[in-house]
Amino acid sequence: MTPMSRWLAAGLIASAAACGGTARGLEAYRDDTSKLLETRNAQLQHCYSDALKTDAKLSGTVTVQFVVEKKTGTVTQPSVDQSKSTAPPVLGDCVVKAIDGLTLAPPDSNEGRATFVYEFKPNPAPAS
Repeated sequence: MTPMSRWLAAGLIASAAACGGTARGLEAYRDDTSKLLETRNAQLQHCYSDALKTDAKLSGTVTVQFVVEKKTGTVTQPSVDQSKSTAPPVLGDCVVKAIDGLTLAPPDSNEGRATFVYEFKPNPAPAS
């Protein structure tokens, strides 16, 4: 399996104004969103495996920004921040498609704005 890591780059910012319902703290919101994104790891791995077919040494990062809608928990407006990404656009497009429409459950009364960075790199060569 090819290594792929994900980390929270700029944080997850939940708006301060709560309108009732579930209201996670920042840390819980970040953790829950990370777990939600992890449900797409197999799909993201497939994206990378496909990209490796054209370049076996392909590596790079995809920085993706998105909104978690308040009340519904739906991931919307995912986009690649090209200025902070080094992977080819086709890989970024695949990441966006993989996470678009995910739903955080239970939803939160706060809107969340997040930036996540995915790092893709090939397996190291086996030691002789």
